[in-house]
Amino acid sequence: MLKHVKLLFLPVIAGSLALLTSSGCMSWPGGITSSTIPITSKDSYVVVQKDVTGSDWSIGFFNNPIPALNPYSALQNAKEKSGADALINVTAKNEVYWPTIFPLITYHRTQIRGDAIKFIRGGE
Repeated sequence: MLKHVKLLFLPVIAGSLALLTSSGCMSWPGGITSSTIPITSKDSYVVVQKDVTGSDWSIGFFNNPIPALNPYSALQNAKEKSGADALINVTAKNEVYWPTIFPLITYHRTQIRGDAIKFIRGGE
């Protein structure tokens, strides 16, 4: 009888250990653009800061972020950090992390990165 009890608990213990040690991270590109605002041939700009980063994050349940991630908030965050009008050479990245203790709860982040600029409009 004791042997059957040990065999019954072996999968439970193995599953618990797998659950507690299964942490991870996924990352994927969200896109690339030359500028966050149209620039005409009459316009010019000054780079005020290189490699500015802004992000938005959310906690997810069953891999669904609540509330949904907002790339616009990440962009505004990056612009506010440098006092810029726009960003050029822009890239976006999305990331998902899950902890070791309870992998059904996830941390989601979207990140916008680029060079901050101030505009000098052509007609001004």
